[in-house]
Formats: sequence, structure tokens, C-alpha cells
Amino acid sequence: MALVAFDNTILSVLLFPDADLRQGTEAAPVDRARERVDGLVQELAAAGEQVLIPTPALAEVLATPGCDMDEVLSALRVSAYIRIGDFDLRAAVELAVRLRDAAAKGDIRDGLTITKSRMKFDRQIVAIALTNGARVLYTDDDGVRKFAEGCGLNVKRTSDLAIPAVQQELFEGKVATPPAEARASEDAAEQEPPPELKTE
Repeated sequence: MALVAFDNTILSVLLFPDADLRQGTEAAPVDRARERVDGLVQELAAAGEQVLIPTPALAEVLATPGCDMDEVLSALRVSAYIRIGDFDLRAAVELAVRLRDAAAKGDIRDGLTITKSRMKFDRQIVAIALTNGARVLYTDDDGVRKFAEGCGLNVKRTSDLAIPAVQQELFEGKVATPPAEARASEDAAEQEPPPELKTE
């Protein structure tokens, strides 16, 4: 079965519909991010593709203030289209090889001004996507994007997604509205608890 991977920014938009997604180091707002991600999910479901959620990306989402972890995990477990990707032995070896190559070139951060721990966390996401055979990684994080592209992985941002002409609601139940300053980002800004995903 074909597979794509979502990082925490894309997953946050899916789980927190009213989140104000910001893209890249300049934190540029993404117009109609929710509609774009909804449209992508519908396309993937129609094509019978699965979505891989790397565990480091999931951890960032679960760390969001106000997030109901049990509710999120339950929604992900029952979805026929979601698969959780662990940082296992294969991913660890993949990442180790990439880190050694980067160190040999003298720039383990790829020119980015990020901490070493942040860099390794981002690269775990990429290693998991690679070892699980993801054909595309969807991310709005510059660190993840740059490393993934350097590994030969196809990367797309939310702003690359088309805005569908017709949208269908993917969530059931009441959709809570998070604070105005809430945003889906690598910093896990404040957001309301997510509603459940439909699995039809």
C-alpha cells in the first residue's frame, strides 16, 4: 500500500482545525491551511493510501497544551488510513549513517541555526519516513524539509496543496475554537482539545 508521511505541523492542522499554521523560519501564515489539508486527506483516502505519523511528530502534537492525549490516540488508532511509525532499529541505523555523512562534510546542521537536540529530533522524523518507504513527506518545518530533501525524499508544504472547490467535514462532534494566538508549529502553541476523526 502506498504511503505518505505527516510531520507535527500537518498533523496539528488535521487535529486542531482552527489552528493558525505558520510556515518556515519566517513564520509566514498559510492561507486556508485547514481546507488544503482536508483536501489532501480526502485525496489520499480516495486513492487508498495510508498516512504515516512518525512517533517524534506525534509526541510534539501530544505535548500541545490542552491536548487530550487519550482522545487523540484513540482517534488515530481507529482510523484505517493512519499508521504510527516508530523510531526503531532500522530508523536508528538510517539516521546514524546520515549524521556521520553530515559530520564528515563539516556541517551537521545543514546551515540551519537550530540546536543539536532539535536537529536530531527533526531527523528522526525523516529517518522514520525513509525506512517506511514514504513517497512524500508533508512538513512546514524548514529543518525537516531541508534534511529530507537532502536525503532524496519528496517534500511538500501545506502551501503547495491545492484548495479544493468543495470541502466535506472530516470531523464529527463539536469543533472547539482555540485561542486566537494558537498556531500549529514546532513550538506546539496553545490549542483546544481535538475532535475525533471520522473513519468512514
